[in-house]
Amino acid sequence: MTRRPHPPLPLFLVVLLAVMSGCAGGPPPATDATRPDENPWNLTVFHINDMHCAFLPEPAHWRDDRALTGGVAALAAHLEEQRATAPAALFFDAGDFMTGNPFCEMEDDGVRGAAWMDMINLLGLDAGVLGNHEFDLGRENTRRLAARADYPLMALDLRDAAGALEYPTDPVVLERGGLRVGVIGVTCRTLFEYASADLARQLRLADQVETARRWAAELDPGTDLLVLITHNGIDGDLALARDLAGSGVDLIVGGHSHTRLNDPEVVGDILVVQAGSKLKNLGRLDLRVEDDRIAAYDGRLIPLLVGDRRAPPEIEAAVAAAAARVDAEYGRVIGELAGTWRRDGRAECDVGNWICDVLRTAAGADVALLNTGTLRTNLEPGPVTLLDVMSLLPFDNQLETFEIDGRTLARIARVNAQAAVDREHGIMQVSGLRYVYAVEAGAARIVEAAVDGQPIAPDRVYTVACPDFLVTQAETYMDMAPPVTTPAGGTITGIVIDAIEQAGTIGEAPGGRIVRE
Repeated sequence: MTRRPHPPLPLFLVVLLAVMSGCAGGPPPATDATRPDENPWNLTVFHINDMHCAFLPEPAHWRDDRALTGGVAALAAHLEEQRATAPAALFFDAGDFMTGNPFCEMEDDGVRGAAWMDMINLLGLDAGVLGNHEFDLGRENTRRLAARADYPLMALDLRDAAGALEYPTDPVVLERGGLRVGVIGVTCRTLFEYASADLARQLRLADQVETARRWAAELDPGTDLLVLITHNGIDGDLALARDLAGSGVDLIVGGHSHTRLNDPEVVGDILVVQAGSKLKNLGRLDLRVEDDRIAAYDGRLIPLLVGDRRAPPEIEAAVAAAAARVDAEYGRVIGELAGTWRRDGRAECDVGNWICDVLRTAAGADVALLNTGTLRTNLEPGPVTLLDVMSLLPFDNQLETFEIDGRTLARIARVNAQAAVDREHGIMQVSGLRYVYAVEAGAARIVEAAVDGQPIAPDRVYTVACPDFLVTQAETYMDMAPPVTTPAGGTITGIVIDAIEQAGTIGEAPGGRIVRE
């Protein structure tokens, strides 16, 4: 949000505010008292994060007019407009440009997502980082994808088993408007909570604070501004900013949590920004950099409304070609959705219930579990295409089964209830299982729990179906070691596609599975 000019302040009040600002720490936001002229800024930082291959615009469901919003063409058009008002500018991406639309999984030149990276290259990024979803298609594909980027793509905290940088891209120093800007990039500090078990065995993460401080100490003497690009999420970035006090880092450009920061957060002398997700907003941060620090700032998000804006011809051509390619492969209608499907990571939801029922039936299991985070979009009533399902379930997760006794299943129900309370991650959607829980002093307690209407029997063995991702993350989601599993009939996405085609019209699935007293 732009800070509006205020009436001129009396001199004694200007001095008082400056003193108070100095006591509070951090650069002051823009006011008339800190604006020496009509255009006080000497550097503008544009930033995006979590693109998730959202290269096409969508109706803005949060607006009454449902205006088309987002997409690469809208971003390029807005960037052109905004750059015209920023004499010196930089443009950064904070990761997770992959996963969300099957276009980024299509293969060219032996690289899945090559054409998507080629489209990103047209935007003129100055630097970026790898997020956790860049690894969804495997370590080798990530390497090839990173090599195709024509801008510095960093992960300075990610190392191989021998301790060498997995992506040997050093920090960069960029010169704009007479300023030297050092740029350091680190990946997701919780990467291995989202990545495959194989990746976790092959790679390791260095400490981000140590990594950033080491590079900052090297770059700070020869630069006017230090920018750290991360993929930690807003809470992780705020903690990182506190740990980097006095390091020389001036600005953290972040992603991962999809947080829409209309105003920068300020931690000590460090600004933290993030721009939401899926190319719905462009972050703009105007800065006055003086004496190796940010002297003043003005930050805001710019909604990427399409309107009658036109992008450069080469970008419009790339978007049109991509849309045609995706439509040719995934445009087929496979069913009809009678109601709205909305995700909810804190409670059961219709889409989670319906899919879990399908998975339980496909596996012949007593119970099915599905992490809500695997559901990546909402669907409106009407025709359902292959693209809709691929966008909803973009991961190549396999359906697997394992066996546990009733005591363990009851514990899983309690852990899932606690996840709804703590909100550290989304809950698991369920089928076959129903439980009621209460919360006392922040702790979830199971009041009753049943499978197929019968109370859970402690000594009975139950068969559970779930995605292989949940198996690898069993300690986080189920408070148990990863169990021994059996393959149960293909990918989650493929099973759901088959079920929609067989159903024709999708109605509501029975609810009331997770109840809080």
